[in-house]
Amino acid sequence: MRVKSGDTHEVSWRANADLVGASIRLIAKAPDRPPVSLEAVLGDATDVVRHKLTGLLPIGTYRIELEVIRDGVTTTFPNEGYATLTVTADLD
Repeated sequence: MRVKSGDTHEVSWRANADLVGASIRLIAKAPDRPPVSLEAVLGDATDVVRHKLTGLLPIGTYRIELEVIRDGVTTTFPNEGYATLTVTADLD
């Protein structure tokens, strides 16, 4: 997924699992930077996590993981590789 620096719209990721009743952590990690937790809410579909961009993420490419915690068990999505979020410069 690609967004521009300063964007404040909503983005979403699919976990391919029913997330109702689970705790969800949305984690973003750019190279040479510590991971950051992004606010995550359950979308209209039970397997979609939404995040409203704040416009404050620095330019870069972020690896994205969803950690889903249910009954003390943590499952990470995607379970192979990472989703990506690329923040590119805007014109102003």
